[in-house]
Amino acid sequence: MNNKNKLPGIVLSIAIIFLFHPLAAQYDFDSLYKHDPVFKATFEKINDTLDFYAPSDPLRITIESDFKNLYKNKTGDEYQEAVIKIDFNDTVRVKRQIKIKPRGGVRRKVCYYPPLKLNFPKKGVKLKYLKEFDKMKMVVQCKQGTEFEQYLLGEFLIYKMFNLLTDYSLRVRLLKVKYVDTSGKRKPMESYAFIIEDIDQLAQRVNGVKVERKMVRDPFLNRKESTLVFLFEYLIGNTDWSIPGLHNIKLVKPNDPMTDKVYVIPYDYDYSGIINASYAVPDPKLGIESVRERLYRGYCREPEELQRAVKVFNDKKDEIYALYKNSGLLSKKTLNFTLDYIDGFYNIINSSYAFKREVVDACLK
Repeated sequence: MNNKNKLPGIVLSIAIIFLFHPLAAQYDFDSLYKHDPVFKATFEKINDTLDFYAPSDPLRITIESDFKNLYKNKTGDEYQEAVIKIDFNDTVRVKRQIKIKPRGGVRRKVCYYPPLKLNFPKKGVKLKYLKEFDKMKMVVQCKQGTEFEQYLLGEFLIYKMFNLLTDYSLRVRLLKVKYVDTSGKRKPMESYAFIIEDIDQLAQRVNGVKVERKMVRDPFLNRKESTLVFLFEYLIGNTDWSIPGLHNIKLVKPNDPMTDKVYVIPYDYDYSGIINASYAVPDPKLGIESVRERLYRGYCREPEELQRAVKVFNDKKDEIYALYKNSGLLSKKTLNFTLDYIDGFYNIINSSYAFKREVVDACLK
């Protein structure tokens, strides 16, 4: 690459520093990495410090694949070929051959567009993140329309809210995705999606290891973190989870030979009352008529343990409200409903009578 085609040094520095700010791309990453030694050296210097989940702006990507075939076979488990183009900023674009396949449980049945798993080939991957965690879960908009866009953005914000409460939570990255159907049967479409941190990456981040054993009972749970999870699920009005069944729950054990306690990691919130999706219905066995009805499903705890958890929520109250008010992602109607729903939670946990009736006396013994 001759000098006139090289990026000027100052522009290069800006391109690297803002590597995850999504604007229109102009330069191919692989070409720069191969031919521009300054670019390569600068990138290698900061590669260990890049945080895929840190930026708040949506990352713009394009996925090209036979989506007609994927949607037709959305209940299957076969990978198919795809091309992903990631615009990291207004200067650099990464293009990769990947494989994609449908994933998820209920959403494969109720949604026209199933969630996806993206499988990146490790060969040629430069980003340290993708070398270590080459399979990524992507939550997509269930169906077309503003209503379903709000469901997706609401679920994204639930993950961000739990991030405010504890490091033992899955991180997420918002995307703006353009889908290009290579079969030529469907017009290109663009919508929001988000990537969920892999449980193995979370385990590494907190110096632990993933546990895939079912039927783990309360005595083996970290009581502080599990109590926080119980109240969080109650806050968002989610009853679609089970620790013994590992339903929408992951478990992580610290790399500490002195403890056998595990941390509870919740995920998958589209059945939450705070979202109130049109397709979400509670389990009839629970005795509630709507997902909007809160039902505490946590194990019993001592009053002191519950109050410590309540204090965490009260301490983070302003940040939680600010997260929603400042996101700019929700419509006025959705935002008002969401804030009212959160108000209801805080009214309960800060009323001794309501808290005893709805949480303390309702716990699973």
